[in-house]
Parts: sequence; structure tokens; C-alpha cells
Amino acid sequence: MKIAVLVKQVPDSETRIQLSGPAQKLDDSKFTRVLNPYDAYAVEEAVRIKERAPGTEIVAITIGAADRVRETLKKDCLAVGCDRAIVVADPALADADEAGIAVVLAAALRQEACDLILAGKQAIDDDAAQVGVRVAEILGIAHVAVVTKLDLADGALTAQREIEGGVEIVQAKLPALITCQKGLNEPRLPSLPNIMKASAKPMRVVTCAELGVEPPARTYDVKRYAPPPSRAACKVIAGDDPAAAAAELARLLREEAKVI
Repeated sequence: MKIAVLVKQVPDSETRIQLSGPAQKLDDSKFTRVLNPYDAYAVEEAVRIKERAPGTEIVAITIGAADRVRETLKKDCLAVGCDRAIVVADPALADADEAGIAVVLAAALRQEACDLILAGKQAIDDDAAQVGVRVAEILGIAHVAVVTKLDLADGALTAQREIEGGVEIVQAKLPALITCQKGLNEPRLPSLPNIMKASAKPMRVVTCAELGVEPPARTYDVKRYAPPPSRAACKVIAGDDPAAAAAELARLLREEAKVI
């Protein structure tokens, strides 16, 4: 079996965005970047499948500048069990949107002929939750989104996904694509010896031309980024009488805030 894991490097959730006023672009030069947390569940699930089925090959695929993503791939993918990595490094993809990214990833996957493709349910930078299912649609294969349990047997999969008030069970034949949700597993941490060994694993860098695709045109533009409006001062209702305080709160909500 061959498994592909689609991963993305994103700003750390603790990164502070410096934006004093409206701007057309964000200055991300000082952002700390990490593996997208939902992609970590995809990597872990691939490694667990490999442990149950020796002989399985795992290839991690990402898009980005090779010098920027190399350490993330080495530490969070290759050091925990992925066998090799592919980086699509093309300056023309710097501002690509979800539709364009999906086209390029699908082109890379066509060269690999994988049985199973795993991805995070969404990336925490744009929260689009589109790339995985777009890739599956382009490839013409089955896909199941937001999966919390996955079983493989006899060339097919059984996946569970949480829905309102219950659990949905979906079955599909391979090849298929799964997007992974928190609860599917608990990602492992890489050990120092494995991080050192990961440097010897293959990491192929390719361009759109080498994949046989033109860099897709962006389908939308971000006009500006703006900080949220300043919050109004908080009003405190004083007094020791709870009933009077509640009545005053109701009056303020009705007459000033006009929410009731």
C-alpha cells in the first residue's frame, strides 16, 4: 500500500499579528511556522497504518519554498515515520488560492498512484477546509471529511465522522481521500535520534512545470486586512440588591444596547 499525506506549514497559533491599520498584505516575515495541527493527525494515522501493515510506503507532499518547509517536513513527517517527501516549490504559487493548490497537489498525486490520501480537515491559517475535498474531486476518487475513526480492509475503508446528535459511518472503496479531525488519534512526538535519521530520507523538490501543470490563476483577491474595532468601555452595575441590579441590566440592554 502507498499512502500520501498532504501537509501544510502554517503560522503558530501563538504568533502575534502586528497590524496597526488597514493593509493590503500582512507582514509575515517574523511569523513562527509549524505543521498544521490537523495535518499531524493525518501523519499519525498514516504511520499507524504502516505499523499494522509492514511494507506500506508513506509520502508527505506539501507546497512552499523548500528552505522554509524543509525542517518542518523533516521533524514532523519524516522523523515520525514518513518514508519520503515531495515539495512543490514554485514562486508562481506564492499567492495561490485553495482551488489552485488543489490542482497542483492533484498533479503531484497522479505521479504517485496512491491507495489512500490523508489530509487535515482544514488549515488553521485560512480555515478554508476546501483543499482535501477539491483534490479528491479533481482525481475522481471517493472522499470522507472530518473523520474521527478509520478502518481499512479488503481494498475498502470504513470511516466514522461526528454529526449533530450522533455518528455517521461511511464506507468507500480505495483509492480514497480522508480529511482528519481531532480525536482520530494522538500524534506522537519525534525523538532526537529519528530527527537525525530523517536527514537521510529522500526529499524531492519539483516545480509546476515538472508536474506538467501551469501555475493556476488566482480566483479571488484579498483587498485588505484590518484590525477589529476597539471595544467600548465596560459598564459595571453597582449595588448590593441583586433584583435592582438585574432590572438595571435589563433596562440597559433594552434602551442602550437595544439587543432585547
